Formats: sequence, structure tokens, C-alpha cells
Amino acid sequence: MKFVVFREINQRWYWELRTADGGPFAKCPMGYSTIEQCFTAIQQLRQHVPKSLAFDLLGNLHEGV
Repeated sequence: MKFVVFREINQRWYWELRTADGGPFAKCPMGYSTIEQCFTAIQQLRQHVPKSLAFDLLGNLHEGV
């Protein structure tokens, strides 16, 4: 599984947890005003799913997130 971060048309940042085949598993219920806030939320979630990686929509891996 991996996290993907993206910005919607409302200019808010969202994370989505995707399965190994790329399908959506979970999406954050609220948007964040900054990408940093979004990655902070992922850090908190990863305490419960520590093996998940975080990627943006371009496929860039965000280390230490």
C-alpha cells in the first residue's frame, strides 16, 4: 500500500491510501490548506501502517514522511 498526495480543484490537499494494484483503499475526509499539513497527517497515520510509502501524483517518493 502507498499514500498519494494531491490537490483538488478547491485548492486543498488530500491524501489517498492505495492498494498495491493502485486502487483506492482510503481517502482523507477533509482537505488541508498546505501540503505540509497533509504530510503531517500521513506521518500520524503511518504510525499504524509503518510500511506504507508516500508518493505525490507524479510518482515522486517523499522520504521521511
